[in-house]
Amino acid sequence: MRKKELSIPTVLGILVSLIGMGVGLWYLREPIKNVVLASPQDAPTQVYITNITDSSFVVSWLTDKATTGFIQYGEKTNSDLIVSDDRDQERGTVDNYFTHLVTVRDLKPSTAYNFRIGSASKLYDQQGQPYSVTTGLSLGSPPPADMTYGQVLTPNGEPAEGAIVYLSLPGAVPQVALVKPSGTWVIPLSTARSSDLTSYAAYDPQTSSVQFQVQAGSLGSSTVTTTTDQDSPVPTITLGQTYNYLVANPPAEEAAPEDTSNSRFSSDFADPATEITPILTILSPQIMEQVNSTQPEIIGRGPADSEVTITINSPTTVTDTVQTDANGEFSYSIPQDLPPGEHTITITTLVDGITKRVQRKFTVLAAGSSQIPAYTATPSATIKPRVVIPATTSGVPTSGNLTPTLILLILGSGLILSGLVVYRKLA
Repeated sequence: MRKKELSIPTVLGILVSLIGMGVGLWYLREPIKNVVLASPQDAPTQVYITNITDSSFVVSWLTDKATTGFIQYGEKTNSDLIVSDDRDQERGTVDNYFTHLVTVRDLKPSTAYNFRIGSASKLYDQQGQPYSVTTGLSLGSPPPADMTYGQVLTPNGEPAEGAIVYLSLPGAVPQVALVKPSGTWVIPLSTARSSDLTSYAAYDPQTSSVQFQVQAGSLGSSTVTTTTDQDSPVPTITLGQTYNYLVANPPAEEAAPEDTSNSRFSSDFADPATEITPILTILSPQIMEQVNSTQPEIIGRGPADSEVTITINSPTTVTDTVQTDANGEFSYSIPQDLPPGEHTITITTLVDGITKRVQRKFTVLAAGSSQIPAYTATPSATIKPRVVIPATTSGVPTSGNLTPTLILLILGSGLILSGLVVYRKLA
């Protein structure tokens, strides 16, 4: 039996198939590269510059998908410094978020800075030009501390961690804050700058109009219009709702009175509901609040740059100390689970050599005792809407119903068949 040799038509057919596949790969190479490296879902939207002072400013934005975020900034054209999301700086790890907020600090007064927004692995600017901001003058000591605060919940009643709260006050630079794992937020009003950055903002602590806009991406947004005498606290905000307290005063919420039966706390008790600028106060949990988290976050205010001792009276007493920042704010995450039931927080600090104390009761709900799902803060928790992603056989995003891999397979198979046809005709 004679051995079958490889004929010239056979070689020609194979070459045609290989050339056809190479051409197909060349045509698909650029689209695939573009899909992998640049995604519209990574692009920042609703970019705002807020909280401008003589040494800092804040940049916030949204993305359609959870990505990492950072700011690349510098003076004029020298923009090679990088600062990451505030949550990444606080936790020491880099995570993906739908909402992004970066505070740029340690800047020079009255100096122009340029910056670009980093989202995933790509930098974004304004059509080829960087964003720009100029810091304000150095000012003297700020007015007495005045805080506005509240809580934001999702439509399901969960804390809207990671939502962004924007504050607009006439004649003032807009202010911003991130919602904490407990759903609470705090914005210092007294340190806000005037629109021209030459002074602290002037406002009436009782009658000035103030507007809050809450943005949580696909989870929804909310708008609250009120006055400065109703912003400590702002009534609980639910995403998707609009509130206007200028039209009619909201009904007062009934709350059980604070337990001050112990006389040593009675004279020192201070609370935002009764004082405009208390020296020492607990902002969260609120009076007799019922919380779903077994590790609620304690937020409060005391003298600036001072030490505050926190004691939680439970079956096991928890005691720790925290340091307030330059605005007198502090937050503390309880390191262990609290059992369901009533608990008492006591915070103490020294003010002019005198010990000040504030005590507050709150209740941890048992699992299943509330329609609000149980919630425990975790270091990686953030706003994460439910997203359904079509299954693919490769790491490349889908386009319609055909993935690039499937297109290549179909094209390659077609070219091989074409080569066989040519071979049959030439044989």
